[in-house]
Amino acid sequence: MKFLYIDDENGTPEISTLNGFNDLKIIEVERFPLSEFREFSSLKIELIKRISNNSFDGLILDLRLDGTGCDRTEFNATAITSELRSVAARGEIVSFPIALCSTESNIKQTYDTDKTSHDLFDYKINKSNENPEWIKMSHKLASLANGYKWLQSQKQQNEDIFDLKDKNNLDERIVEKIDNFSVPYDYVHFVVKHFFHQTNPLINEKVLAARLGVDLQKTPLEVWNHLKNDILKKVKYNGLFSDGWNRWWANDLVSWFEEVSGENLAFINAEKRVEILIAKFTLNELTVAQPLKFCNSTEFWSICEAYKVPIDPLEAFRIFTTVDIKPWEEYKYISLLAILDRIGIDRGLKPHSSELEKIEYTKELLGI
Repeated sequence: MKFLYIDDENGTPEISTLNGFNDLKIIEVERFPLSEFREFSSLKIELIKRISNNSFDGLILDLRLDGTGCDRTEFNATAITSELRSVAARGEIVSFPIALCSTESNIKQTYDTDKTSHDLFDYKINKSNENPEWIKMSHKLASLANGYKWLQSQKQQNEDIFDLKDKNNLDERIVEKIDNFSVPYDYVHFVVKHFFHQTNPLINEKVLAARLGVDLQKTPLEVWNHLKNDILKKVKYNGLFSDGWNRWWANDLVSWFEEVSGENLAFINAEKRVEILIAKFTLNELTVAQPLKFCNSTEFWSICEAYKVPIDPLEAFRIFTTVDIKPWEEYKYISLLAILDRIGIDRGLKPHSSELEKIEYTKELLGI
């Protein structure tokens, strides 16, 4: 899959981005000659021409094309993306993935404060990250490009797009939404923003481990991989973009555990959960997760977003977010330890204002 990379800078970070992707040969990233198309209209015409000729499969855009670079323009990534989305929605060109690539400071300053732009981009790349996960990002971009093409190759059924074996397993409000989707981006946006970025109806790998009571750091990788990929195969999400994002159905996990053990996963602690898994599947090297400092419960159901380890939501604090949490989605949490140690502050992790009184009460109880 080929992506065009548009940036007004020509320095080391931009070259590193190109090399980081191209060296892996998972996707191909080509630098777009922005200096030749600095006007909005000319850039738009050229991009429409190229996508119509199948010259590329997706875009990677720097947020501040109107910044201080030598190839600066009079518009930014949000403006061009909004226009391209509109053209695609009218059926004049095919829909394709658009990723945002910028520094953490620019993303926080411009993107995070403009909620209207959140719906435009499929993926965010932090080019100021000291240790970029090129393999992970490449696979996600390839998955997005392939998924867009698959959606538009023929009329796809919701059951296949969302891997729905039974619509009754989904909240009826989700079913109502997806039944009214009409253009490819509707499906893409919903899956990425509400299936992958939020908890419920799908859960990510770390939340999966937490709900099973497993310590990922101390459990051998081959043992964990066998559990999540083989034993939990029927719980795995296999719908749109599943080759780029590993997710599992939250409700199916509960049903599966009850089938194999007769126990309700939510009502037993980590020790009991792991004990059952070891007895049923001979996973002797599974290690039980332990609570963080200042916590006692091992009835884990979520993770501390700062430390990325299991936590009982009753002993944690909801995180502030600019995203509107849907009724069927679960909040994300941060631990008291992370709050006291100010871990995750650089990633924008802070408790919701409604939790401040609870935090002070908890500190008082613990004599902190």
